[in-house]
Amino acid sequence: MPVTARPTRSAQGPAHAPREMSLLRIVAQGLVSATTAPDPAEAVRRHLAIQGQQPSAVPHAIVSRVASASGADVEEAFASGRLVRSWPMRGTVHITTAQDHHWLRVALQHRMGAWMRASEDIYGVDDRVVATAAEVALALLAGGAVPRADLLGAWEEAGLMEPFKGEDVSAYRRRHLLLRLQLEGILVQGPKRSNEHLVVDARGLPEAATGPGGAGGGAHGTDSHRAALAEIARRYATSHGPVSAADLARWTTLPVREAARALEDAVETTNAAGYAVDPSTGHAPLTRAAAEGGLRGTVVVLGPGESAAATRGDRVGGRDGGSTGVLYMRADLPDLLAADRRAAAATHFLASFDELHVGYKDRLCLTDAAGERLICPSMNGMFRPLLVDRGRVVAVRPVGHGLLWADDARRSAPLEGEVERAVRAVERRLAG
Repeated sequence: MPVTARPTRSAQGPAHAPREMSLLRIVAQGLVSATTAPDPAEAVRRHLAIQGQQPSAVPHAIVSRVASASGADVEEAFASGRLVRSWPMRGTVHITTAQDHHWLRVALQHRMGAWMRASEDIYGVDDRVVATAAEVALALLAGGAVPRADLLGAWEEAGLMEPFKGEDVSAYRRRHLLLRLQLEGILVQGPKRSNEHLVVDARGLPEAATGPGGAGGGAHGTDSHRAALAEIARRYATSHGPVSAADLARWTTLPVREAARALEDAVETTNAAGYAVDPSTGHAPLTRAAAEGGLRGTVVVLGPGESAAATRGDRVGGRDGGSTGVLYMRADLPDLLAADRRAAAATHFLASFDELHVGYKDRLCLTDAAGERLICPSMNGMFRPLLVDRGRVVAVRPVGHGLLWADDARRSAPLEGEVERAVRAVERRLAG
């Protein structure tokens, strides 16, 4: 399938709606028919990782990005081992495919060094404790997947929860051991029972060497490691774009400079003569762009000279003299939006912790400060399901509390009807 030629600044023009950035992201996220995936595992593969902090929200997030899947289809993807839940990056739980788990984990492992040292100094999670915890866990898992509580109980019986420096640190040590053994590729979470993903042995998943660059990229700073980071950047920009280096840095915890280099590498890789282009699977060339007037401004594709200026850090001026600087997205994204604008601007019912919201450093195009407080009122990391209409958050729907409308939502009978239809459609699919 050929990729449409990239629009120039003049072809793109200044006439795009103020919510252009948000609508482009909705299309990239797989939330319209042109970009939905055929099954749950493919939806996750295209994103590389989807936040999975709240287990009950995971089926909702994935179903929203699949053409006709049900909640049962998502559960089957975990039960069959195609999807797993873990901490491959950042301090937040994510869902990945089994194929991507180990190489992604290894490629970003260098970002966890400070956390591991602090874990040892404060909670006594040193190599000896980790080795014993791994031995106990693997012996328990020889009989199959187990609930987290069973694993924690086995560690307790093995004497791994004793005080450290005279203090009871068991609550912290439990979490740190769970995270550490997943960071090291020993454990992972898989099949779901009730509202819990069971712990399984991760050693049978595809090895890190099967990933880009081999061995998850090898040692930090090597060419193979750089290739792995470029693939992370490629999938992130393809599934989330338009994005900045700061967005990728937040998503992965990479330093901004390293994130910027990875995105530039991804542009070069996807525009090389030998790159296997297949937009239907997300394998599309990337391009550089800018949002004139900020995140609610006009998105324009940068020409070669402008791209060079932007990547050097020079100012890329907009109509009002402002710009977000260089952004990255799939080159065919403007054309995809033009063809499916009505679907992008329609009402979408999205999960708590949905990537359209949490997958970016700055989401001003999606909502404002009041909207952020509505989504997360206690600022405690617990997010509410979203209703997005014409690219903006119009309401949230806390479980058991009904709709809460955003201050700037232009409520009307038609909008309320669309919101209810969107909610019912998702609920039917999740119940299937």
